[in-house]
Amino acid sequence: MTSCQCQGIEDLFNDKTARRELKRYRRKGSSGLTKHLIAFLEEQGVEGRSLLDIGGGIGAIQHELAERGAASVTNVDASSSYLAACRDEAVQRGYAERASYQHGDFTALADEVEAADMVTLDRVLCCYDDVDALVSKSAAKARIWYAVIYPRTDWWMQLIKPIPNIFAWITRSSMRFFLHSTDHVDSLIRAAGLHIVHQEKRNVWQLVIYAR
Repeated sequence: MTSCQCQGIEDLFNDKTARRELKRYRRKGSSGLTKHLIAFLEEQGVEGRSLLDIGGGIGAIQHELAERGAASVTNVDASSSYLAACRDEAVQRGYAERASYQHGDFTALADEVEAADMVTLDRVLCCYDDVDALVSKSAAKARIWYAVIYPRTDWWMQLIKPIPNIFAWITRSSMRFFLHSTDHVDSLIRAAGLHIVHQEKRNVWQLVIYAR
């Protein structure tokens, strides 16, 4: 991920956005495919397991799996505002001693990040230009499960693909969004020795969970 893209993430996912999302999460909890991802992992058993949440945002996955008995959670995020919100919520929920946080581009920090039983990327691939590095390095960290939520690549998604970046250009944001091929992403994950165990789609998003 370029330095401009990192700055774009900092600018877009700022304190105001983090506070708004955390407020909504406290009121309504997780939703959509994120809720399904959490439920799937809970069914497999998370007691005593470790979680690596890349681009974890305000921490919905972390908070709920920690409450269900995850032994440790790690959040790597390019937004310092999201990390701060996530940390504050962990303190309020009483599991801060089991949580750790790293700020920056995961692909640059990967060598410093420990492997985990569960690795999750919820709406992260669309924020990264170098999908090969992100997926390959993150999949290598998954001991058991690897779960990813990212945009579908149906024909109609190709039609609306330019819209977010046109808006970013109009607002003079350095943030850019990417629509990566489902087949290519899947091939990268399978190359890391993982196979699909669950898959579903909703609106523009798809949830795919792999196991080693």
